[in-house]
Amino acid sequence: MFRLCANPAGRLIAKSRPLKRPYSTGTFGPAPHVRLLGPVVWSVAACSTIYLGCAAYEVYFDAKRARAEALKWPNMKPVRTFADLERMRSAGAVMDSFHGSTSERPEFSGDQNMTVSAMALALSVFVSSSIYPSMAHHFQHTPALSTNYTLLTSVFGHSGLIHLGFNMYVMSLLIPTATDSKVFNESNAHLTAFYLSAGILSSLAHHATAVWPGGGLRAYTPALGASGALFALFGIVGVSFPHMHVGILFLPGSVPIGHAMVYVALFDAIGILVRYPFISLGHGSHLGGLALGFAYAKYGGDEKIWRPGRKIAFTAMRSLGVV
Repeated sequence: MFRLCANPAGRLIAKSRPLKRPYSTGTFGPAPHVRLLGPVVWSVAACSTIYLGCAAYEVYFDAKRARAEALKWPNMKPVRTFADLERMRSAGAVMDSFHGSTSERPEFSGDQNMTVSAMALALSVFVSSSIYPSMAHHFQHTPALSTNYTLLTSVFGHSGLIHLGFNMYVMSLLIPTATDSKVFNESNAHLTAFYLSAGILSSLAHHATAVWPGGGLRAYTPALGASGALFALFGIVGVSFPHMHVGILFLPGSVPIGHAMVYVALFDAIGILVRYPFISLGHGSHLGGLALGFAYAKYGGDEKIWRPGRKIAFTAMRSLGVV
């Protein structure tokens, strides 16, 4: 699960070297001015919109299901408050668990369909960018440029088949496992909101490293890949399943997932401060995603962020007569 740094043509940068302007024979001197306030404000607004949109989608289908249940059981109390809706959802989850099925819960389908959808989106962007190279810059984020939307779209871009294949493999492992965690509690809408928001915030973390002393090269180096969001899921899984053992790339055997998280964090923290030779990875994105996932699971993001978002969505939709 790597977020790679590539040049505009999509080739990996193997080592640090002066970057030349396309219209000049000179090289860059001082680090460029990289905007930070604008991307931060955009990221907060985008993540808020994504969370509220996904929460509203889930609330709508929860209310629809509650109405269907009320038709089956005339004596059942109708849903009038958010507490009623939460109670109905919990009761529905218990019944689904008892019957071993979630087929009646339509929100974003199951975790397998969500995994396939994430893979298909990444693959379609890769194929489209290969056929139409002019699209590529829309799916890679360059801190020195003034485009904020690429903080999100770069999550779906990949620099090559190996990069794409490895991240798709990690998606197939992490998305179903994260769905089963207590943080998401099989809420695919919640997982979708977190995945997209984690992609934005991990891209923002990479963007911020361009402001770091010695980060001038990063300012002009496009970055792309889903690994920031995947590292966030890795943090969720690590906190939720502390007894799990995982393997580390190029190392034999397995280690407790908590130890793996520490090793990865140290590797990326060093990579931000000291550029590794022959390696061009988005260390800021990796470290930011891992820290986000860890904090979200450790400090109750489901209760402090997702549940209030559902309540806001329910209140607004109730006032409009949607639910």
